[in-house]
Amino acid sequence: MHEQQALLVRPDDPTHYGTPHRSDVLQSSPVVLDASFSPRRYARTVSSCNNNNYHNNDDDDYNNAGMDVIDIDTSARRRRPSSVAALAAAEVILHDREQRRESRSLFRRAAIATNELEDLVSSDGPSAHDDDDDEEDGRSMRRSRIRTEPSPSSSPPSSPLLRIASQLPAIAIVSILNFMIGIPFGASYFPVEWSAGASSTEFPVPGKEALGLRMFLFSTAAAQAVLTFASKFVDGVGLQMVENVPFCLELARIVTGEVGYGRRALSTLFFLFGLSSVVVGAVFYLLGKFSLGRVVYFFPSHVLVGCIGGIGAFIVTTSLEVSTNTTFHFTIQGMRDCVLRHFHLLAPVLAFEILLRILMHVTNHRYPLLSPIYYCAITPVFYLILWGFDVDFAAAENAGYFFPPLAASSSVLDEELFRIFTIVDLTTVSWTAVAKSFPTVVSLTAFSLIHVPINIPAFAVSTNVDPDMNAELMAHGYSNALSGVFGGLQNYMAYSNSVIYSKAKGEGKASSLGIVAATIVLFVYGPAVASFVPRCMAGTLLLHVGVDLFLEGVYESWNDYDGLEYAGIWLITVVMVSMGMDAALVAGVIAALSTYAVQSITYQYPIRGAMTATRLRSSAWNRSSQAEKILTDPITGRQRIYVIQMQGHIFFGNATTMSDEINKLLKEKHGTECQPIVVILDFSPVLGMDSSAAQAIAKLHRSIRNNFDVEIVIFVSGREDGFPCAYALSQKVDKDACLRTSSTRQLLQPDIDNDDPMVFEPTPLHDDVSLGESLAARAIQLRDRSKGSIMAEIPNSRVCASLDDALIFAEDVLIALRDMAVLQGDVNERFSQSHRSAASCHAIEEDGAKMFLATLCRGASPSDVDSLFRLFTREKYYCDDIIWKQGDASDSLKLLVDGSLISLLEDELGATETIHPGSTIGELGLVNGSPRFTTVKVLSSEAILYSLGKDRWLELTRDDPRIARFIDLLVVRYLSHQVQHISNHILDRQLVPVE
Repeated sequence: MHEQQALLVRPDDPTHYGTPHRSDVLQSSPVVLDASFSPRRYARTVSSCNNNNYHNNDDDDYNNAGMDVIDIDTSARRRRPSSVAALAAAEVILHDREQRRESRSLFRRAAIATNELEDLVSSDGPSAHDDDDDEEDGRSMRRSRIRTEPSPSSSPPSSPLLRIASQLPAIAIVSILNFMIGIPFGASYFPVEWSAGASSTEFPVPGKEALGLRMFLFSTAAAQAVLTFASKFVDGVGLQMVENVPFCLELARIVTGEVGYGRRALSTLFFLFGLSSVVVGAVFYLLGKFSLGRVVYFFPSHVLVGCIGGIGAFIVTTSLEVSTNTTFHFTIQGMRDCVLRHFHLLAPVLAFEILLRILMHVTNHRYPLLSPIYYCAITPVFYLILWGFDVDFAAAENAGYFFPPLAASSSVLDEELFRIFTIVDLTTVSWTAVAKSFPTVVSLTAFSLIHVPINIPAFAVSTNVDPDMNAELMAHGYSNALSGVFGGLQNYMAYSNSVIYSKAKGEGKASSLGIVAATIVLFVYGPAVASFVPRCMAGTLLLHVGVDLFLEGVYESWNDYDGLEYAGIWLITVVMVSMGMDAALVAGVIAALSTYAVQSITYQYPIRGAMTATRLRSSAWNRSSQAEKILTDPITGRQRIYVIQMQGHIFFGNATTMSDEINKLLKEKHGTECQPIVVILDFSPVLGMDSSAAQAIAKLHRSIRNNFDVEIVIFVSGREDGFPCAYALSQKVDKDACLRTSSTRQLLQPDIDNDDPMVFEPTPLHDDVSLGESLAARAIQLRDRSKGSIMAEIPNSRVCASLDDALIFAEDVLIALRDMAVLQGDVNERFSQSHRSAASCHAIEEDGAKMFLATLCRGASPSDVDSLFRLFTREKYYCDDIIWKQGDASDSLKLLVDGSLISLLEDELGATETIHPGSTIGELGLVNGSPRFTTVKVLSSEAILYSLGKDRWLELTRDDPRIARFIDLLVVRYLSHQVQHISNHILDRQLVPVE
């Protein structure tokens, strides 16, 4: 059973999300808490909260507060999803708290109502002379009392002196913590070889370590001061962004390689430090200003993890250099110079690190303050060891166990104190070195972005605060810009230090300004104190940070990524250590692109499925019996329609595979009895395609027609606005469509001709006619033509917005090839007749209604149809009239004879179905009494419907159940069609419920 940590949540919370606590290094050291705070680790901790690693606590105090205690697994054996899931989990928790506050508001209102009721009961009743204003004033006073009454457990000390005193421990803890972090990292901003006493690489100013420590403290103080007023958190702690130390070393090596190790190099380097901070601040500000904080989660996770592993290795080597005051190289000679010759300096570091690891293992990471206390204890323990072995401080200092002391000065306010603000001299800045450093500055900026969008939600969950992410990002922009203007380093709100400060009851602007004041004092006197801190303390802290980050990157990620991604992690880590940060950035880009390309080819097979249309049904379900006979013919019917559906992303990497597989599938069908006449290429499930793939698809229909004798190729875009690509694929396909003869008329294309009996309208949803009517007009003209003549007038390619449209068009093609008269009759049954001159004749209208009933009621004799039709009553509606609304009681079946309707789901976006003449609506509700599933209204200028009321239906079922059986069979037929329509292996998702 893993050791666990308590957290308050709602007792009725089904998700049981918890505060993301970080294990291993996050529980161990004050700096590692944030230095190792990668997206993966935060995602892992949130994931552990969702894996049932918790239980409810029956503590009465928590139950009385409406809260429960859960336990969160903080062990290292947890799976980790992506950082996007972590942020989503944090947002879910914050949304849950908002609902909880609303619940508490309801309880308060209930309490107000109870108080008012008690007032009425205890009195003689309301007086007739009571004024409404007095009554409202009473309610307001009660509301004020409930809102402002403090909780006994959370009341702050009443005395100002007590309030100040209560904050002093928190201020002292955070200030000492920041100082202890600053000592090792302050000694790491400059290469070890750039030191005092060296002949050609001498540091241009005295006190390199003191200068670095003050750089750290200034950036920390600037962050704390800005966050005090700009952040919404009352207990946030600012810190220099210690994860960027490797970038600082890289910038230093670029500058010294360009201009040497003199004063000019230091001026250029500090200019780059300030410039990078200003750039980071500007990016943070813009992200907050335009609400783009989530952009960091578009970075590939394995690339970030590889950078974390590489930075960990960097910090390990830095710990060796800080501990031995020598330069480390990954060579045999470097091992000898840094490790073997100075092993006496490394031995205490290794001993303290091993002991810390043992303590963490024994305590199972239960105590987050273990590592901070441990680091603070290293210095007195080391002095006790010196005393025990009777070693003089001066001898230990000469042996290299301590940092070099500051030069003696008569005043603390000398020029050394303000040196970090006066080093930059624009006249000596090497602009060539600045230009060469640009890629490193870009890498530093990108890496700086991953912390804040993760730290803010994590700390918000820990402190039960609703953050304004945009405001926090802008606050970080201000703090980094302030630091950069004075040549300072990057900073952020540190999660770990902030949690420790919050647990120590630190809060408020006064306390935060106290941290700023303490940091300023340390800025003045800290370097003198740091000279008495042993190197082994700094080396132990750096080694612990580096090892944990390295393990985080390359060891704990072993089971979280596939082989290719894991290889990319190692590539980035090795390149970063061996070739530097710029090369690691290039390696990261290469790893991300290669992983995307290979995974797209490997895992995104472009063909989803292929099948004939034998088991597919379009929405034209009420075709005539002659048309249905043609479509169900085993030789010339729907099996001559071949549907191939694509999926995923189609790009240059798998477009060739798609073409090869399509050719392979058609080759298997070629020469058989079911050789396709029409091929439908359905791209509805395709998420996107690049221009290379689009151009390959545009050429595909030519090869299909030429190589496999396919008459028509239909492309389904799946969208009204065309294919999901920048290339104009729809226009290209339409442009390449051609006729097989010199005829300029196309049978299955819209026929805009006023001389035709019927006219095609481009927007049939709001008119009485449709494409089918122009097909009928051409069918009348071509009914005696041969099959070859008919095919000559059909375009060889077409683009449809949906699979259903493509199936209707393909079915019409098959019917037209068999018998043009059947197509004409089928269209008459499916579409409006209002444009015919005889349509106004009532008798012809009734004949049309009976014809529709005969088609719908298969097997019914003319007398049966007449008997059924006599029960219908004629109704007339006009444009935008509501036939019925969703949820209305079902009291009739209606047959649409003329016009067009639309059926829509009022609670679903875009779920609509157009209803054409010859269709019935409401038959299911009439039979089983269910309420209306959709709203139906008129689209055409007018609509003629014949209605069968429920009373007459019940009378029919009682008096003539044989005739009533036709309605039952109509319902079964329609439901069967819908079930088959939605259960196809290749789905058309544009459906609405059956009426």
